Amino acid sequence: MNLVARLRPAVPVAVALAGVLVALAVSSRLLPRRVVLVHLSDTGGAAFAASRGDLGLLGLLLVVGIVLVWLVAALFLAVTPARHLLVPHAAFWKQPAHRPEMRSRYARYLAVATSASLWFVAALFVLAIVSQEGPLAVWWLPAVISTAYVLFVLVGLVWVFAAGFTPSSSAVTAARAPARTSGETDPAPGARVTPGAQVTPGARSTPGARVTPGARPVPGAARSAAAPPVAGTIPRRGPGGSTPPSADGPRQGPPRPYQPRPRSGGPRG
Repeated sequence: MNLVARLRPAVPVAVALAGVLVALAVSSRLLPRRVVLVHLSDTGGAAFAASRGDLGLLGLLLVVGIVLVWLVAALFLAVTPARHLLVPHAAFWKQPAHRPEMRSRYARYLAVATSASLWFVAALFVLAIVSQEGPLAVWWLPAVISTAYVLFVLVGLVWVFAAGFTPSSSAVTAARAPARTSGETDPAPGARVTPGAQVTPGARSTPGARVTPGARPVPGAARSAAAPPVAGTIPRRGPGGSTPPSADGPRQGPPRPYQPRPRSGGPRG
């Protein structure tokens, strides 16, 4: 973000500050020594009156205070981490790509509120100039200006948090495009599962076996692949790697069942 973009939110504040300073300067020349801000029409008295010097000093202090509050708030919004900022649609605005726009909107809305406060002070001084005598010396003019300012601030605050941070449709589409692209990516060839394919028990233990669509398990093949060899059917090899001959010759069938040897000497009493 360049310098012009950073200073752009301060333009309304600069214009309002120039306007209120001009109003203070003109009022210091045109106001009488005793200034009445609120006239009471029924009694002919004044609800708020002050000398010209005190009123000018009070207005200058209000202007300085408003500008200082704006500077501190702008600095706070600029240096505070995004995770600590209260913003609607936080999942969208707190993404790294949207944080600059979020801070820019906050700065712009803060500048509008600050300029409204400065214009309110300027309007009070202009009203004090034109309402010292004549038909404008009524009590309801300051009330109307004050009510309008309060309503503007409250309605603006509600609008900022209700619609001021609504993401634009183009930004939402651009944010969803990477997620949609990653979701539509085809899975790896080895991770595909063909509907209707049945895997034989023996093929599951084979790392490189492939699943053929429509294949059905073969009972004999599955049993022969899954059954372990029977102990005793594997001939033992000799030291040289050859199978030693047995006493009855080479065995061609299954192993003989166990037959106990008869005991010599007959039965024991």
